[in-house]
Formats: sequence, structure tokens, C-alpha cells
Amino acid sequence: MLRRLGLWLAVAATAIAAGLAPAKAEILKIWGPEQITDPLIADLWTGLKADFERANPGVTVEFMVPTGTISNGAVQAAIQSDAGPDLVLTNSGVGRVGIVAKAGLVVPLTRYYDERGWRAQLYPWLNDTLKGQFGGEIYEIPDGLDVIGVFYHKDMFAEHGWTMPDTYEGFLKLLGEIKQAGIQPLTVGPRNNANGGHLFGNLLQVSAGRQVVGEVLSGKRPWTDPAMVKGAQRLVDLVAADYVQPQMVGLDLDAAARLWFTKRAAMMVAGPWFTNNARKAGFDMANAGYATMPSDIAGESLATGGVGWSWMLPKTSRHPDLALKWLDYILSDAVMTRRASHASSWMVYPRALSGLKPTQPVLASVFAAADKGVGYNPSVYMPGNVLEAYMQVIQGLIGGQIGAEAGMAQIDGQMQQAAK
Repeated sequence: MLRRLGLWLAVAATAIAAGLAPAKAEILKIWGPEQITDPLIADLWTGLKADFERANPGVTVEFMVPTGTISNGAVQAAIQSDAGPDLVLTNSGVGRVGIVAKAGLVVPLTRYYDERGWRAQLYPWLNDTLKGQFGGEIYEIPDGLDVIGVFYHKDMFAEHGWTMPDTYEGFLKLLGEIKQAGIQPLTVGPRNNANGGHLFGNLLQVSAGRQVVGEVLSGKRPWTDPAMVKGAQRLVDLVAADYVQPQMVGLDLDAAARLWFTKRAAMMVAGPWFTNNARKAGFDMANAGYATMPSDIAGESLATGGVGWSWMLPKTSRHPDLALKWLDYILSDAVMTRRASHASSWMVYPRALSGLKPTQPVLASVFAAADKGVGYNPSVYMPGNVLEAYMQVIQGLIGGQIGAEAGMAQIDGQMQQAAK
């Protein structure tokens, strides 16, 4: 009897111990977020990490401070290292994603879009964009969208009675009135490449329209298409009228932004990240307005951009199932709304968020522009080996070293060479 009792107690003790045993310890290593060292941004992500760990006992989330991007090879090196990430959050765009996808460094996520309901978590136009990039395969979960348009000073516009017009012709008239008032109409910083592409992409969009630009980027039309040359000529004309000063070719993004922050320039073409630049510079964006550049083509006054930041699953991930669980968490309404409502928020998220009141009032206008659909910012859609030539042409157009037709022919030649 005692023997049986002892056996029963031993079995019971084993069962209880098994029940009380801690969950299997797992570490989910995440490359990013990019600015995790910023105290305000760290506050948000530390909270998200804690909630995920609480909901998944035994799991620890570790953020790896990025040392670079896909463009400079840092992401590729990290993925191929022995201590690489299980999940990557980085600057994206089809050109960058294509580099790691074609190298076999990240796995396709296409089937999870249906299996895990991700497709319903994105703007319809964004789903269409993703499906058209790699023969139907999708290698990313968009985290933030670039929605590039025109930032302006609301008080300056109100003081002079200026309003954003509905046509490009009206936009030129507005630029002339601003110049007559002794204020620089537009500022741009092409020296570090990116910001020149923001302005140029807007001009191509309003001159050619989304469909034409998309067909050019996919190789169905040449860069020398008359509508594209028209966009390039408009940049040349802006410089000729001194609405964009030729010496701005020597400015980088920060220098151009300072002209706008100090109200020496009335407008600047930029994306939602501009509000974060302003925060770091101590500029109050409560007085900022945002509008899409006007177009003479009906329905084509659209912001440009596309996917700016994405999650990708490395082929070497040690915890792919846990990484997918994190992606479900990030795409949830609760997390997306929490992020968008946080004081550090400056991104446009991959779907509309109903009832959201962003901490930066100007972002409400940016979100509304995203709801309408976004045109192409060619900078993130072209191969990396062509991008440098593209940016050099933009600098040449601003600096007066090259004409519109010659510049577009140069880009077209580089694209044809890359396609071989």
C-alpha cells in the first residue's frame, strides 16, 4: 500500500513539476528599428517588446542596432553571419528588396498573405504593387510608406493669401508670387542624392501620371517617353525661373531643410519622415501644411513614394515561426494604432487607421494622401547600379550641366544596360 502511494506521489510530483516548468526559452533577434537609439523611439519599442514577451512566456526579443542598410551591404552581411537576425526591419523599395531576394537571403512570404490574413491588412493599391514586383512572389511586409508631397508654412500662406492650386499652371503662378514676395519658393537638397529624387519624382508624376511612370519603371516604355521628358524639362524650367536655385545642387537634405525650418523657403518636397527631422531640429510642425503637387492631368495629383520600410524573414532565421508571430502582432490594429498615436510616430502605415488622431496634425493630411493612392518615387524602384546615374542626372538638371532630353536618354541607356 505504501509502495503504491509512493509511486503515485512520484508520478504526481513529476506531473506538477512538468506543469510548472518554464516555457522553452527563445530569443527573437530583430535587426532594427533603424533609430532604436533615439530615447523617444526606444520608449515605444521597449513597450511593444514587453507586451509581446508577456504574451509569449519564455520569449525574449532583442533589437539589433542596424549598422547600415541593404544599399551598403550591412543587412546582407548580418544575415550571413553566425549571429544574424531572425527578422529584419530596414529601408526597402523594390530595388533593395530585389537584391536580397535574388541572392536567396530572404524567404518568400506570399503564402502567408492568405494563410495569416495579411492581405486584408494592407491598402488594396499596396497589395497590387507588391504582387507586381517579383512575378507574383512577395518578400516583404511593408511597415512604413513613403508619401512624398509638398510641405509649406500655413501662417506664411495665410499672411499672403496664398493657397495650393489645383493645376500645375496654377502652381507655377503661386511660385512666381512667392518669389515676388522676396521668399525662396522651393528648397531642395540633392547632394546626398535622396531629396533631389523626391522633387524629381513629384514632377514626373504630375507630368506623366502614375500609369506611364509605372510602365517606364517596368521597361514597357523608355525613359525618353515625351511625358517623362516633360517632367525633366519642368525641373529645368524651375531652375531657369529661379524657383529652385542652381547653387542648391551643393545642398544636402539637412541644409535644404534648414532653409525651410527658418522660413527662408516657402515649400519643400519631402515625406512623412520630415516631421521627425523637424523634431530633432527643434522645429514645431504644428504650423506645417502638406499637399500633393498639383497636376494638369485629372486624378494625377498624387503623392509619390511606395514602400519605404519593410520586414523581411532571413533564410537563416533560427525562429521563423516566432518571427511570423511577431509579424502578426505588428500588423494588429492595437499595435498599429499604438504606434501611430505615439509621440515618436512619423510614418504612414500600410493601411488606413480609422479614427486616428496623429500627434503631428500635419500627418493627418499625409495619411489622407496615402488613402488616395501613391504614385512612384523612381529612386526606390530602380536597380542599385542605375540609381547613382539617376541621381547624377537630377543634379545635372539642377546645376545646368545637362538638358532634359539628354538627361533622360542617359537614364534610359543605364536602364537598358542593367537589363542585359
